[in-house]
Amino acid sequence: MEERDSRWAKKEIEKRVRLEKELEEEKRRRKKVEEKMEEEEMEWRERMVAMQIEHEKQMMQMHAEACQNQMQVLGVMARILCQFFGSGNDGLGGAGLGTLPPQVLHHGGGLGNVKPDAGSPSEFM
Repeated sequence: MEERDSRWAKKEIEKRVRLEKELEEEKRRRKKVEEKMEEEEMEWRERMVAMQIEHEKQMMQMHAEACQNQMQVLGVMARILCQFFGSGNDGLGGAGLGTLPPQVLHHGGGLGNVKPDAGSPSEFM
């Protein structure tokens, strides 16, 4: 009887050890899957942030180009107005806007990091 109980106890211990090993293996597998999912999520977030940054750059470039186009249109309008009012037929005895130097009527600089000369009247355009 004692030998039978001993064998039964030994089988129970082996069964318990085997179950614990299987449980530990399952925990390792789950942890590995979870880590992989977290890594994929981080990569996805990095891609999204990169796409957002690229989008912001494109929007800023489009805005800068729109501003540059508006400045060009304003420059053309200013030249037309100056030519119209400074034509000598304005009734002001030729003292109209036609006497302004060409630098005031034309801004050759772009929207880059170049600053106009401090003495240049074009800095106000």
